[in-house]
Amino acid sequence: MTWAAFWNTLDSMLKNLGERIRKLRKEKGMTLVEISEKTGIAQATLSRIETGTMLGTVESHEKIAEALGTGLGQLYAEIDRRYDEIAHQTKDAPKKVTQQGKDVRVELLTAQSSSKKITPLLMTLQGDSKTGLEHLERGVEKFLYVLDGEITVKINQQDYVLKAGDTLYFDASLPHQILNARASQARVLVAVSPSKI
Repeated sequence: MTWAAFWNTLDSMLKNLGERIRKLRKEKGMTLVEISEKTGIAQATLSRIETGTMLGTVESHEKIAEALGTGLGQLYAEIDRRYDEIAHQTKDAPKKVTQQGKDVRVELLTAQSSSKKITPLLMTLQGDSKTGLEHLERGVEKFLYVLDGEITVKINQQDYVLKAGDTLYFDASLPHQILNARASQARVLVAVSPSKI
């Protein structure tokens, strides 16, 4: 993790902790003054913690949790929202499917793709089929992994032949097209980042 990513994560967690404390305090119908009196923590410090401009100490968090009638574990329960972003989808779950012509089928493999950093897709190309020519905006990348069959990926004037188990990673702002010149179908796992659907 880079320092920038670390500080972004810490900043997000600070804001989440402050929001969590404010939410619990309001649910209990308590004011900052009342929490300050119960904990011995200055009202200004409590306000800074709630707005995410100050972290406070574990000791101060314990005092706040006690004043709110909860435990430290419950106070911290919702501050790391990475767990909220876990999206498990069973194979039977309905998937969004689009068609590119009658012979190319694309399935979206996760829900709420617009809020994700990566869009995973399953592309099925029937025999003798191809996608349309595509070029996305700069900064968008694609990763292809051939599950079954054989495909040719045209990137500008360069052809890349991929068989089952082969991969290709490229800048999707370059004009590209995927072709299946064989009679049998090909299936390709496609990952697009950032999400562009």
